[in-house]
Amino acid sequence: MKIKQIALALMGVAALGAASASYAATELKIWCWDDHFNVPAARLAGERFAQKHPDVTVKVESIAQDNTIQKLNAALGANNLRGLPDIVLIEDYRSKNFAIGYPDFLKDLKGIVDHSKFVDYKVAASSVGDKTYGVPFDSGVTALFIRMDLFEKAGYKLSDFNDLTWSKFIEMGKRVKAMTGTPLLPYDPSDLMEMRTMLQSAGAWYTDSQDVNKVTLKDNQVLKAGFEVYKKLNDEALVLPYSGWNQFLSTFQSGKVAAVLSSCWLVPSFESNTADAGKWRVVNIPRLDNVPNATNYSNQGGSQWYVNAHSANADLAAQFLAETFGSDTELINELVPKIGLISTMKEVENLPNYQKPNAYFGNQLVAKHFIEWNAQIPPVNYGMHTKAVESIVQEALQRYLAGEDMDTVLSDAQEMAQMQIM
Repeated sequence: MKIKQIALALMGVAALGAASASYAATELKIWCWDDHFNVPAARLAGERFAQKHPDVTVKVESIAQDNTIQKLNAALGANNLRGLPDIVLIEDYRSKNFAIGYPDFLKDLKGIVDHSKFVDYKVAASSVGDKTYGVPFDSGVTALFIRMDLFEKAGYKLSDFNDLTWSKFIEMGKRVKAMTGTPLLPYDPSDLMEMRTMLQSAGAWYTDSQDVNKVTLKDNQVLKAGFEVYKKLNDEALVLPYSGWNQFLSTFQSGKVAAVLSSCWLVPSFESNTADAGKWRVVNIPRLDNVPNATNYSNQGGSQWYVNAHSANADLAAQFLAETFGSDTELINELVPKIGLISTMKEVENLPNYQKPNAYFGNQLVAKHFIEWNAQIPPVNYGMHTKAVESIVQEALQRYLAGEDMDTVLSDAQEMAQMQIM
């Protein structure tokens, strides 16, 4: 028996040595976008990994998100896998397109990465059945950014935003506009950013919670509540229309609106306008009135790291993610000031760089707030067709705002979705 145990132990050592040898002088290739956020994060992770594994080189290629999706679909559709990276960053709204649409593409990381370290809604976004494919990265936790000086002119205090509902916020907006002439929120008719925020805040989506292919528009009570909010905002002339990213930035950087409903990743865009330092504050988002499970917490965007299961270096790529973005809190702490990362890892609010007050926002502990709110975001099923469904919902919303019956436009939208998608 002892001889057998020794033999097995020696086999294990030999196997470990062989695995280590196979990693020698290996290059891992990563695809991600954003030269000011994801790219430097991946490069820093590569540098930290190389300190422990000097024979491994991490090459980070900066590729725009739309180009990444196009390249992946083209290669996987043609079964031409040679040019694919070892690791790729994919937005949460698109992850199930690849996990389900190309079931052999992504490596299951359950048991390799401890997903219990991450908030539930992020793990849900990259899970299909009993498999979890992603390593959660950045949060898209939403916030209500408010021009406190304008609200103070209308007689409001910061405490008035506690336990905020949409009906209360709209009344506040009417008073601010009457007192200052400033509309409440920016609004892009071609982007349903606010709708996504409202839906997830109540644990709902355009998709059935259990079926990634079942679109639910006709009898979606949360969606209906969101439509009503849009209509009240428009009927009261509380929104400032814009088109595209640059015009969006101009709405708040030029003082044209009293508030912005957006995500934590917008903080640097506020801070770049130093003339308004001290005027803005960050508070919880409004929750939907009379909607079961409605909360003051939601998410906008965010992404995760995935391993190409076809790669010859798939095991090493998984190890890289497990040792860096999957567990390295020192890396997370370093990325807070470097790129403004709001991590989706649990229990990081006590990291030193999340404790620092933000002078731009009146010395609020903005980053710590985001981390705490992040843990409260309801998980939802983004499904496989978010982008396609939104174009249908967008048309339905415009018809409703123009005066058509809500049930009619949503029934038509449901029928169109069933024809085009389901």
